[in-house]
Amino acid sequence: MTRSRRDLSLDDLKIWRHVARSVNPLPGFRHPTPEDEDMAEEPRREKVSEAPFLETPQRAPVRPAPPLALGATADMDRRTARRFQRGDMAVNGRIDLHGLTLDQAHGALTAFIRGAHARGARCVVVVTGKGKGGSIGKIRNETPYWLNQAPLRPLILAVSEARHRDGGAGALYVLLKRKR
Repeated sequence: MTRSRRDLSLDDLKIWRHVARSVNPLPGFRHPTPEDEDMAEEPRREKVSEAPFLETPQRAPVRPAPPLALGATADMDRRTARRFQRGDMAVNGRIDLHGLTLDQAHGALTAFIRGAHARGARCVVVVTGKGKGGSIGKIRNETPYWLNQAPLRPLILAVSEARHRDGGAGALYVLLKRKR
């Protein structure tokens, strides 16, 4: 059972007006005008049915995840953190971004991480390459930034430089959050 806007009490309407002032309407929609608000000045006095009012459960506000720092393991238990940092976790997937343009690498990384998380992978290796002549490669330089952005950051628990056997400085371990 849903309540229409006309069923709002005066207090509810005042709260709604206060909240509505702080948002921009979507294209094609508009803020309520004073004429719209006049129809709600007097609360309706209709008989309310005896059926109980079912409210949808409220979710706790989602706090944004802190930025990933290479090697940081703050949001995990000590045993998992130690295994992750040592490179002792089973690798459930690997992607090699060598030879791709920045746009191709970004798209491939996004698709790979989302797919790995969807299938329940826990630890994956992202091979970026080291770069040439002692300088950090463009893909290697951009990858931590990409992992911190919107579609991927909520899926990732930690990032660490890979061990030599998995690519060393030219690769990263990415620990994905468990699917809930």
